[in-house]
Amino acid sequence: MNNKEKILTILETLQQGQDMIAKQVNELSEGQEELRKSVATMENELTEKVQALFDAREVQNDINERALNALERIEAKIDVLQLEAATCAGLNK
Repeated sequence: MNNKEKILTILETLQQGQDMIAKQVNELSEGQEELRKSVATMENELTEKVQALFDAREVQNDINERALNALERIEAKIDVLQLEAATCAGLNK
């Protein structure tokens, strides 16, 4: 094998290596694009889920507030009834 043939063989090997690297870069680019899409999808889903949790928390806070208000009214009525009962018991003596 003379020098010219050796150089051609080396160039051919280099070309094959370069083609292989180009193919791998292409595959990496495609994979990166798939990852970008997946991340965007996850971000959208996460945003929706966090918003749903926030909304549910707000609804629960409203329910809790109404329950506390109702409890305060009931306690006030009980106080009034206790006073009336004590007054009646005092009158009956």
